[in-house]
Amino acid sequence: MKIEITRVKKYNASWNNVISVDGTPIAITKSANRANKAVAYLMGQPADLNDGTFIKQLEIVKKHYKLQ
Repeated sequence: MKIEITRVKKYNASWNNVISVDGTPIAITKSANRANKAVAYLMGQPADLNDGTFIKQLEIVKKHYKLQ
């Protein structure tokens, strides 16, 4: 299972961080700190994510890829 964060430039906008699992993009975040917290949550470590919808989406990804 390969989880990676890629920094991408949107057209005429700021930089965003794309979180990918096995090459499939699963989430986009604006800050690197939030991206790192999301990856930590996917790996089963405690992470302070204060967004219920985002956590539900990450749970779906964890079930699909059978992470932790």
